[in-house]
Amino acid sequence: MRYLGIDYGRVRIGVAWSDEEGNMAFPDRVIAGSREAAAAEEVAKIARDTRAGAIVMGLPLALDGGETEESRRVRSFAERVRVSTRLPLYLENEIFTSRMADHAGVAKDKIDAASAAIILQSYLDKHHA
Repeated sequence: MRYLGIDYGRVRIGVAWSDEEGNMAFPDRVIAGSREAAAAEEVAKIARDTRAGAIVMGLPLALDGGETEESRRVRSFAERVRVSTRLPLYLENEIFTSRMADHAGVAKDKIDAASAAIILQSYLDKHHA
């Protein structure tokens, strides 16, 4: 099954997808995140176009694992996407993913897509190993 990976941000949303077997994640694109409803519809369209069977979205928890203002925003966005796609949607702790992408030398305009791939790969490694 193919998975769609999402790194949600209010300004930019990183998108990644997995191979058909759900073993490997690949960065895809960055889309505008400024309008939540429109962004959720765009993610739903990408999910349909890529024939994703499930979505994995990064959840920005605090260092102690607690909720943050941003994690509450992500949960709201995730629910919009879940309702729109009717696909299973899993939340994966995204701590330090943007920093990891930056340290890997990823171009600034592609960091969000690389972060989405890191989030998705983290989920795949835990659940498909």
